[in-house]
Amino acid sequence: MTLSYWNSQFQISALLPTFTDHLADMEARSRMSGLAFERHDYGPDPRQFVELHGAPQSGELLPVFIHGGYWRALTAEMHRFVLPSLEQTTGAVANLEYRLLPQVTLAEIVSDALAGLRWLAAKTGCRLVVIGHSAGGHLAAMAALRLPELVHAACPISGLLDLAPLPHTFLADEVGLTAQDIAGLSPQWEFAGTAAQHLTLFVGEAESPEFHRQTQMFAALHGASVCTVPDADHMTILDHLAHPEGRIAQTVRDILNQLQ
Repeated sequence: MTLSYWNSQFQISALLPTFTDHLADMEARSRMSGLAFERHDYGPDPRQFVELHGAPQSGELLPVFIHGGYWRALTAEMHRFVLPSLEQTTGAVANLEYRLLPQVTLAEIVSDALAGLRWLAAKTGCRLVVIGHSAGGHLAAMAALRLPELVHAACPISGLLDLAPLPHTFLADEVGLTAQDIAGLSPQWEFAGTAAQHLTLFVGEAESPEFHRQTQMFAALHGASVCTVPDADHMTILDHLAHPEGRIAQTVRDILNQLQ
């Protein structure tokens, strides 16, 4: 398939005319999130940190959010607007940041996410529930498969679960994936056939066909459940997490209550 076809599946900034408006709105809402955070470094780089709100208790559940941006853009801080809905059930929430392409490789970004989660588990003694959007969905799925002893549930939202198409997109040069990377860093193929505990996938009804394909295939390979969010696209789907009565927020609360 052609570059134009794959870009039509993944290039969100071109697919959504309101893309930049969404980013500005996210930043404005995050500044008014109303939550106070403590910043903790899990590595020496300025982007290797987690934000922690509340007083998580050892043995309790701790929701952790990982942002998207195709591993090359955006920040944890501009996604604070989704965190109050997660905090409502448990009284605590974490927000994980990581280094970006092309300064580091995708393998190093995966290592960052795992290191941040290990730090949170060791610091708090909590059982982690990881929620990630887009590239963050990829990292959430990798964490569920590689850290099952720490990650007790994971919720990828419009996650990038099969990396094979990316060398044929606008991301090709920045991602720089080899065949070995695609096999080793695609959650779709890692431990294929192994059921990940309490793994629920969300995808927007208005997402491109490729996001639907990847979501359904991952669910089939790993025994995960799928929730299609009506009318949501790649950006508006986050509103269903940010709003307490949104489809994703309600489902995540149900998962947290079941695991209590």
